[in-house]
Amino acid sequence: MAFQRLHQFWQRLNIQLSAKERLVFAKYLAVLLGAGLPIDEAINVLKEQSKRSLARILEGLSVHLKQGDTLAAGLADFPYVFSPLFINLVASGEASGNLQENLKQLVVQMQEEYELNGKIRGAMVYPIVIITVALLIAAGIFIFVLPNVIGLFESLKVELPLTTRILIAIAQFVTHHGTVTAISVFGFIIAVLVARKIAWFRPAFHRFALLMPIFGGIVKKVNLARMTRSLGTMLHSGIPIDEAINITRSTVNNIHYQRLFDELKTAIELGGEVSSVFKKHPHLVPPMASRVIFVGEQAGSLDEMLMYLADFYEQEVSEVTKNLSDLIEPFLLILIGVFVGGIALSIMTPIYQVLGSF
Repeated sequence: MAFQRLHQFWQRLNIQLSAKERLVFAKYLAVLLGAGLPIDEAINVLKEQSKRSLARILEGLSVHLKQGDTLAAGLADFPYVFSPLFINLVASGEASGNLQENLKQLVVQMQEEYELNGKIRGAMVYPIVIITVALLIAAGIFIFVLPNVIGLFESLKVELPLTTRILIAIAQFVTHHGTVTAISVFGFIIAVLVARKIAWFRPAFHRFALLMPIFGGIVKKVNLARMTRSLGTMLHSGIPIDEAINITRSTVNNIHYQRLFDELKTAIELGGEVSSVFKKHPHLVPPMASRVIFVGEQAGSLDEMLMYLADFYEQEVSEVTKNLSDLIEPFLLILIGVFVGGIALSIMTPIYQVLGSF
């Protein structure tokens, strides 16, 4: 057991593939199989043109195939590289003789996920840059500007406003305790990142993420796109619904959606329907989506309806992220204006008081 954990830890450090590399691997493998190459020969062809981590993974897969194992068994040796969705779609394809078709479905799923993540990262660049610049300006004022005017304020012989006294206190603390300030800032950032992983804090944090203006809608649509795409892909590939639900649970990041799939798993085991569970949680699954899923269940085309919803929500995310900068720009401008204006007003008010006394 200890050796196995050490081996997995070494794998996690030394064998890593980016989302793009996993996508290319699945796409090229599907192409080679479609050209009529046997699976072992296709793996060898990919191995010859691969480097670093992918080459080591393909070498491991080749060993498994020579021993008579399945490709899925080889992929399962790299759990930190290939998701349960990836491994189970391959296993289902091998069992049914439709490996190439399942790989095509997997490529579509991974391509959509890759593009979705790219749009989210791109949309977050603008607000992060604006907020970072605002914080740097504020830091510059506290570190370089305020210390130079503290002497002036002390010589004015007037009672300073509360906001000015607060600014002076902060500036003096930052000037005299710079190391403590830097450690406190980094400590706060680390504490927030760690708190996201703490079990008892995650529900509140994830609930807040769903309720945030603008961003809450994006979080909800991203989770809906991921879960419908994953569940629809697996059902289309012939994976049993109970197993597909377990795997889909791992594709959503929000704990409230994970709990939704825990409830769904129990309901399915008792003979219930997907739509009946989703209807109970309209704050997570909109009534429109529940209705579409219900129609799919009644018509025997649940996988197609799920894929339809996945396309819909991915398009929704695309449109929102494309216009995100326009949506949040007024809020950012107001926030920065109030912040910078408050600092400027706190500095100028005592000076105007003195000038007005003459």
